[in-house]
Amino acid sequence: MLGIVTDSVACLPAELAERYGIRVVPVRIVRGERVYRDGVDVSVEEAFAWLAAGEIVTTSQPAVGEFVEVYEALSRTVEGIVSIHVSSGVTGVYQAAVAAAGMVTGVPITVIDSGAATMAEGFLVLEAARCAERGAGLRSVVQRVEELRPRLRFFAVLETVSFLVRSGRAPWLAKLAVDLLQVKPILTLRGGEIVSLERVRTRKRAIDAMLRRMERDVGDRPLHVAVLHAGTPWEAEALAHEIAQRFRTVEQYVTSFSPAMALYTGPGLLGLAYYADDAP
Repeated sequence: MLGIVTDSVACLPAELAERYGIRVVPVRIVRGERVYRDGVDVSVEEAFAWLAAGEIVTTSQPAVGEFVEVYEALSRTVEGIVSIHVSSGVTGVYQAAVAAAGMVTGVPITVIDSGAATMAEGFLVLEAARCAERGAGLRSVVQRVEELRPRLRFFAVLETVSFLVRSGRAPWLAKLAVDLLQVKPILTLRGGEIVSLERVRTRKRAIDAMLRRMERDVGDRPLHVAVLHAGTPWEAEALAHEIAQRFRTVEQYVTSFSPAMALYTGPGLLGLAYYADDAP
């Protein structure tokens, strides 16, 4: 039996984490002198209220000790631990997990850099948990995650890029003046950096462009997909319905960005994370 660990940036639906016994370590949200746990002590709506009020709110990785505590608790009941985390190019979560793994004895711990975020990371976590549930050993689970990792795709369109520019995570966006031009860039994560795949004039066209990209990637193969949103569940549900009509979905979720993620995007984000099975 293996223990599976991830972080809150994976945006994993709570019912899935509970179903598979996945331990989710929340990143930290710092507001003044108070520290909140992402998705535990604060909601997306509260995060948006802080943004609207112009408050300075930052995020940071969990403390090494938090990972140590989780690993030690698991080590009493499992034979090994697979810990899968947000891209090391975005935050120090992976490094904190690696440091913690080196402090825990008794069970082998493999920490994996997903190279991704949101449900692109989350699907790797789910696959690891399902393999473990079927009785796969540590080496087999790690191999499966590494095989699946390059097949994951994630991109999103933002209602406004102003919050992302303000965060300093994508300074190049400011030069494009996309808000002034009413351009909707389709963004993704590549090599730990936020990059633009395409720039479209309207939100509807941006959503259509995301669907076309997924269609080119997937074709008629079985699809695992998550529709992601920040404060627009109705829009996400409509997109999920359209995907169910157009694709051969075998697994589909609608999930919200975590509060820590939403602080960087602001309200109105809509995105897709997915991969396709090899079998036709």
